Amino acid sequence: MPADVMPALSRAEWAGVLANRAQLDAIREQFLDTPFDGHAVAALLLFEQSFGFSAQDVEDEVQVAAYCAAMAKEQGTMGNAPAAAIFRELGDRHKERAAKIAALLPPVATDPAPANEAPII
Repeated sequence: MPADVMPALSRAEWAGVLANRAQLDAIREQFLDTPFDGHAVAALLLFEQSFGFSAQDVEDEVQVAAYCAAMAKEQGTMGNAPAAAIFRELGDRHKERAAKIAALLPPVATDPAPANEAPII
């Protein structure tokens, strides 16, 4: 982890939170007293934060997934089925991670909003 990105909670704080799930549920409920669900609240809290995600993170994951796909094909061609399977599995995980990160980001400028979708503020 880069030196300028500190853990969100200390080891002791995580231990306390994880030991008291009722308190965690109560904290979540407080944040969900909005028109947004938990996924939306997470996206809003991460938006433009140094510890949040960026479009570059999505692009990096997509590129790694493409590399894994190429390596899976190469390994398959060479007859190395176990290595090909590992690269396919890794590529799938990177694609899934890219989708999860992208879901936390605002749409890119080229994504038109559906005509029936009004801004919520």
